[in-house]
Amino acid sequence: MKQNKKFLTGFGSYSRAVCSTMFICTKQIFDGGFLSVSGGYFVQAVQFVMLIFIWKSLGEGVDQLMTYTLMAAIFHQELNIISPATSSLWEGSVIGRFLRPMPVEVSFFAETIGKWWIPNFIFFGLPLWLLSPLLGINPWPAGVLSGILAVFSLILAASLGFAIDLLFASLAIYLKNGCFAALAVREAVYSLLSGEMIPFSLFPFGIGNLFSLLPLGSVAHGPLTIYTGTAENPWKVLGLQIFWNLILWIAAAHVFKKSKERMISFGG
Repeated sequence: MKQNKKFLTGFGSYSRAVCSTMFICTKQIFDGGFLSVSGGYFVQAVQFVMLIFIWKSLGEGVDQLMTYTLMAAIFHQELNIISPATSSLWEGSVIGRFLRPMPVEVSFFAETIGKWWIPNFIFFGLPLWLLSPLLGINPWPAGVLSGILAVFSLILAASLGFAIDLLFASLAIYLKNGCFAALAVREAVYSLLSGEMIPFSLFPFGIGNLFSLLPLGSVAHGPLTIYTGTAENPWKVLGLQIFWNLILWIAAAHVFKKSKERMISFGG
């Protein structure tokens, strides 16, 4: 029977398998009860409030900065993507993913969306957005066009984040026991150089302008500046995101394909 090759490495129709994986992962996060995950949401909320207090201490003219921080907190999981790709190598579970009715790469994406994106938005992001006016924060985009462009920019940012995550997972296989140490360093550097934690506009000596041109700068800095209306040219930001998506997805597909044999031997 003739089969049509689908995107990435899988064969046949797997849309139902993807949706099922997302749904199962969403349910699994609450297997230990809501209290098992509410602690993480509480820590995120405390960090957010502390940052808002810091920005308010700077004086007037920080409205856009607070909106920037609000949206960075709400979409933290989408702007700082860490899929199960690296952890599955350490756990030895990556071999089982090759037996699933979907490409390995897609299984990582589906688990990330189901386990982190959906619960985080429902139980943390949406309530935070609704309650933000109580802290004197304007949660709305700078304009209708800014909001629409920010949605497209967020999609491109998430796509770029997945490409970077696959590249990191492919390289992490060579670190063996140093996977999680490298993961911790990567997360810290990611938050800083992507502009998620500190907006590039606050960087001295024009360093922020340089960082905004790098791949990580297109992940968080891009959609957040478009949403708040602080991007000088939103179309340039979107063009830069498309450029880095093309470059890094080509690289990620090539490197991940080359690393599969080593992943199976290490993760089996």
